[in-house]
Amino acid sequence: MAASNILIYKFILRTDLSSVQIIDKLEQQILDETRFVIDDYSDMEISGTYVYSSIYKSIEYDFDTNSFRSITRKKYVTTEFHINLEKNYMDIWGSSQNAGKIITTLSIAIDNKAIIEPLELDFSKIIDYLKETDNIIVGKTTATQVAFNDGILANCTFDLSNYDNPFEIIERYKKNIDKISVKWKCDDVYMGMIIFISGSIRIYRLRHSINNKQLNKIYRMLECSGRR
Repeated sequence: MAASNILIYKFILRTDLSSVQIIDKLEQQILDETRFVIDDYSDMEISGTYVYSSIYKSIEYDFDTNSFRSITRKKYVTTEFHINLEKNYMDIWGSSQNAGKIITTLSIAIDNKAIIEPLELDFSKIIDYLKETDNIIVGKTTATQVAFNDGILANCTFDLSNYDNPFEIIERYKKNIDKISVKWKCDDVYMGMIIFISGSIRIYRLRHSINNKQLNKIYRMLECSGRR
């Protein structure tokens, strides 16, 4: 199943550029074999996919020579992104390495006229938000150094899917929790995600496969959980 890490950044323009003007700059040839493909936009939001080429080597068997050989190949890597100009943030759905490439290319495109800095998500705020949200099913929760009655410390995984009040258990062991798996039901569709103590979030869907109602729920959670 495809999974995406959601990385959040402060995004503050230091010049008066409309979304259309930003798109015009992004769609120009910026670096060799890179491209911003804009999927959707409005006055205050831009979403799309960043594409770049990557060279890699693989070891393959050659039946003609009965030997292995090193082959250099090219692949194209895609990473989805979204910019909210009104609320001054940008989210990138992928690895930190790919996020760095997007930020570098985007900064070049708009002549370094934006402040782009990482935003941390507060684990406690995420939990507090989900606790007050309907249709949340908490699954496996991993905790470390949990103290039991006999004084033993252990790393544990709790399956909270059958608990009536899983957040009560989470609150009890919050200081020890490493990560929580959650299913979020929206329009009879479940979105699976893992929330880490660091505040990072992994969603088992690609951004383009999530409808607008589901995306709005995710963005509401992110906006309520950010450390500005």
